[in-house]
Amino acid sequence: MHRLHAGFSKKAQMKIQQMAFVLVATFIFFALVGLVYFSLSLANLREKAQTLADNEARETIKTLAGSPELTFTSSSDCSSCIDLDKAIILKELPAYQSLLNLDYLMIEKLYPNSTSRECTALNYPDCDKITIINKGNIRASSAFVTLVRWDSSIGSFRYELGRIHASGKNLTG
Repeated sequence: MHRLHAGFSKKAQMKIQQMAFVLVATFIFFALVGLVYFSLSLANLREKAQTLADNEARETIKTLAGSPELTFTSSSDCSSCIDLDKAIILKELPAYQSLLNLDYLMIEKLYPNSTSRECTALNYPDCDKITIINKGNIRASSAFVTLVRWDSSIGSFRYELGRIHASGKNLTG
Protein backbone atom coordinates (compact mmCIF):
# COMPACT_ATOMS: atom_id res chain seq x y z
CA MET A 1 0.00 0.00 0.00
CA HIS A 2 1.18 3.31 -0.92
CA ARG A 3 0.93 6.04 1.59
CA LEU A 4 0.28 9.46 0.44
CA HIS A 5 2.17 11.79 2.57
CA ALA A 6 1.45 15.45 2.24
CA GLY A 7 4.98 16.53 2.74
CA PHE A 8 5.40 20.24 2.43
CA SER A 9 8.79 21.39 1.62
CA LYS A 10 10.50 23.68 4.04
CA LYS A 11 11.07 26.15 1.26
CA ALA A 12 7.34 26.47 0.53
CA GLN A 13 6.57 26.98 4.23
CA MET A 14 9.17 29.72 4.41
CA LYS A 15 7.64 31.50 1.39
CA ILE A 16 4.17 31.37 3.00
CA GLN A 17 5.54 32.81 6.25
CA GLN A 18 7.38 35.57 4.37
CA MET A 19 4.22 36.51 2.50
CA ALA A 20 2.23 36.61 5.75
CA PHE A 21 4.82 38.86 7.39
CA VAL A 22 4.86 41.16 4.36
CA LEU A 23 1.06 41.40 4.43
CA VAL A 24 1.05 42.18 8.19
CA ALA A 25 3.83 44.76 7.76
CA THR A 26 1.97 46.38 4.85
CA PHE A 27 -1.22 46.54 6.91
CA ILE A 28 0.63 48.11 9.87
CA PHE A 29 2.35 50.63 7.58
CA PHE A 30 -0.93 51.78 6.01
CA ALA A 31 -2.59 51.92 9.45
CA LEU A 32 0.19 54.21 10.69
CA VAL A 33 -0.04 56.37 7.58
CA GLY A 34 -3.79 56.64 8.13
CA LEU A 35 -3.33 57.62 11.78
CA VAL A 36 -0.84 60.35 10.86
CA TYR A 37 -3.16 61.65 8.13
CA PHE A 38 -6.19 61.78 10.41
CA SER A 39 -4.28 63.43 13.26
CA LEU A 40 -2.99 66.14 10.89
CA SER A 41 -6.48 66.61 9.46
CA LEU A 42 -7.95 66.93 12.95
CA ALA A 43 -5.30 69.49 13.97
CA ASN A 44 -5.99 71.46 10.80
CA LEU A 45 -9.72 71.33 11.49
CA ARG A 46 -9.20 72.68 15.03
CA GLU A 47 -6.98 75.44 13.67
CA LYS A 48 -9.62 76.41 11.11
CA ALA A 49 -12.32 76.42 13.79
CA GLN A 50 -10.20 78.70 16.00
CA THR A 51 -9.53 80.99 13.02
CA LEU A 52 -13.26 81.25 12.42
CA ALA A 53 -13.83 82.07 16.11
CA ASP A 54 -11.13 84.77 15.95
CA ASN A 55 -12.70 86.23 12.81
CA GLU A 56 -16.02 86.30 14.62
CA ALA A 57 -14.33 88.19 17.47
CA ARG A 58 -12.96 90.75 14.99
CA GLU A 59 -16.42 91.23 13.53
CA THR A 60 -17.80 91.58 17.04
CA ILE A 61 -15.22 94.29 17.75
CA LYS A 62 -16.44 96.18 14.69
CA THR A 63 -20.07 95.93 15.72
CA LEU A 64 -19.53 96.61 19.44
CA ALA A 65 -18.52 100.20 18.80
CA GLY A 66 -21.83 100.73 17.04
CA SER A 67 -23.98 98.75 19.45
CA PRO A 68 -26.53 100.71 21.47
CA GLU A 69 -25.08 99.33 24.70
CA LEU A 70 -21.69 101.02 24.16
CA THR A 71 -22.14 103.69 21.52
CA PHE A 72 -21.94 107.37 22.31
CA THR A 73 -25.34 108.83 21.39
CA SER A 74 -25.15 112.44 22.61
CA SER A 75 -23.49 113.69 19.44
CA SER A 76 -23.89 112.80 15.79
CA ASP A 77 -20.26 113.55 14.92
CA CYS A 78 -18.92 110.43 16.64
CA SER A 79 -21.12 107.52 15.61
CA SER A 80 -18.51 104.84 16.33
CA CYS A 81 -17.25 106.18 19.66
CA ILE A 82 -17.50 104.06 22.79
CA ASP A 83 -19.12 105.63 25.83
CA LEU A 84 -16.94 104.74 28.83
CA ASP A 85 -19.74 105.56 31.27
CA LYS A 86 -21.91 102.88 29.65
CA ALA A 87 -19.01 100.41 29.62
CA ILE A 88 -18.55 100.79 33.39
CA ILE A 89 -22.24 100.02 33.90
CA LEU A 90 -22.10 96.99 31.55
CA LYS A 91 -19.12 95.63 33.47
CA GLU A 92 -21.38 95.22 36.50
CA LEU A 93 -24.10 93.33 34.54
CA PRO A 94 -23.34 89.59 34.28
CA ALA A 95 -26.46 89.03 32.16
CA TYR A 96 -24.94 91.12 29.37
CA GLN A 97 -21.72 89.13 29.47
CA SER A 98 -23.55 85.88 28.74
CA LEU A 99 -25.20 87.38 25.63
CA LEU A 100 -21.89 87.92 23.85
CA ASN A 101 -20.19 84.96 22.22
CA LEU A 102 -16.81 85.98 23.62
CA ASP A 103 -14.26 84.69 26.10
CA TYR A 104 -12.57 88.07 26.51
CA LEU A 105 -13.65 91.69 26.12
CA MET A 106 -11.61 94.60 27.42
CA ILE A 107 -11.55 98.32 26.69
CA GLU A 108 -8.23 100.03 27.28
CA LYS A 109 -7.55 103.77 27.42
CA LEU A 110 -4.27 104.59 25.63
CA TYR A 111 -4.13 108.39 25.62
CA PRO A 112 -4.00 110.44 27.77
CA ASN A 113 -2.09 108.23 30.15
CA SER A 114 -3.54 107.51 33.57
CA THR A 115 -2.80 105.10 36.36
CA SER A 116 -2.54 101.54 35.13
CA ARG A 117 -5.34 99.82 36.98
CA GLU A 118 -8.69 98.18 36.42
CA CYS A 119 -11.71 100.47 36.40
CA THR A 120 -14.43 100.09 39.01
CA ALA A 121 -17.32 102.32 39.95
CA LEU A 122 -15.20 103.70 42.81
CA ASN A 123 -12.01 104.69 40.95
CA TYR A 124 -13.54 105.73 37.59
CA PRO A 125 -12.25 107.78 35.64
CA ASP A 126 -8.79 107.51 37.26
CA CYS A 127 -8.10 104.15 35.60
CA ASP A 128 -7.31 102.78 32.17
CA LYS A 129 -8.81 99.29 31.74
CA ILE A 130 -12.40 98.08 31.73
CA THR A 131 -12.54 94.30 31.55
CA ILE A 132 -16.11 93.31 30.75
CA ILE A 133 -15.52 89.59 30.06
CA ASN A 134 -12.46 87.61 31.14
CA LYS A 135 -12.48 83.82 30.98
CA GLY A 136 -8.76 83.20 31.30
CA ASN A 137 -5.48 84.14 29.66
CA ILE A 138 -6.54 84.40 26.02
CA ARG A 139 -4.96 85.75 22.84
CA ALA A 140 -7.24 88.56 21.72
CA SER A 141 -7.77 90.63 18.60
CA SER A 142 -7.79 94.38 19.01
CA ALA A 143 -8.83 97.54 17.22
CA PHE A 144 -8.37 101.23 17.93
CA VAL A 145 -11.47 103.19 18.93
CA THR A 146 -12.41 106.62 20.20
CA LEU A 147 -13.51 106.68 23.82
CA VAL A 148 -15.85 109.34 25.20
CA ARG A 149 -16.68 110.18 28.79
CA TRP A 150 -18.31 113.02 30.63
CA ASP A 151 -15.74 115.18 32.41
CA SER A 152 -17.41 117.19 35.16
CA SER A 153 -14.28 119.30 35.71
CA ILE A 154 -14.64 120.90 32.27
CA GLY A 155 -18.41 120.45 32.00
CA SER A 156 -18.15 118.72 28.65
CA PHE A 157 -17.37 115.43 26.97
CA ARG A 158 -13.74 114.31 26.82
CA TYR A 159 -12.52 112.33 23.79
CA GLU A 160 -9.67 109.85 24.31
CA LEU A 161 -7.82 107.26 22.26
CA GLY A 162 -8.43 103.66 23.21
CA ARG A 163 -8.31 100.10 22.07
CA ILE A 164 -10.87 97.35 22.37
CA HIS A 165 -9.67 93.76 22.77
CA ALA A 166 -11.87 90.73 22.13
CA SER A 167 -11.48 87.01 21.68
CA GLY A 168 -14.01 84.48 20.43
CA LYS A 169 -14.89 81.28 22.23
CA ASN A 170 -11.79 79.12 22.68
CA LEU A 171 -12.47 75.96 20.70
CA THR A 172 -9.11 74.21 21.00
CA GLY A 173 -8.80 74.05 24.78
